[in-house]
Amino acid sequence: MNFALIPAGGQSLRMGRPKLSLPLGDRTVLEHVIGALKQASVDRVLVVVGAHVPELVPLAQAAGAFALLLSGQTPDMRATIEEGLNWLENHLHPKPEDNWLLVPADHPTLDAIIVQQLLRAQAAQPESQIIVPTYRGRRGHPALLSWGAVAGIRALPSHQGINVYLRHHAVELPVASESILVDLDTPEEYEKLRLGWNR
Repeated sequence: MNFALIPAGGQSLRMGRPKLSLPLGDRTVLEHVIGALKQASVDRVLVVVGAHVPELVPLAQAAGAFALLLSGQTPDMRATIEEGLNWLENHLHPKPEDNWLLVPADHPTLDAIIVQQLLRAQAAQPESQIIVPTYRGRRGHPALLSWGAVAGIRALPSHQGINVYLRHHAVELPVASESILVDLDTPEEYEKLRLGWNR
């Protein structure tokens, strides 16, 4: 079984609204991310919503995802992700051989084809607990992890982020699409993507 976890802090990009609710074409940023996962046959998607942006909950649910609204602010991204992992464990009961995708919420160029390539790569080499896509040597999103990797993440020292674990344990999968490198950190990046959007 495959799951996806989307940590959704909901930063505003200084635009007065959560960036995940910004429009791209006829859907929002968050809807594009969830839609790509569904297209890749990842049916169980969890969006972990920051306590300060509860308006993202109905948006996630309408797109077919589960939504976990945090009760308070988490200290860092790792803590947000671990809240999501706890929810998946308690509600969907993953098995050690199951996989989960860690997907940035501000990655609207997520491509179902890339997700399927990651799933096929993991099926071909099941001993690989973590696979990340690369484009011309640069690592991108999303990361595919086995549920067995969760124990290693939880065992990290408290001051280390999940990126440390990924850096040391991931197998790289070269892909042909630069889209794996795109996220939305500034209003300029959003505007450039919006003007060129043709999906």
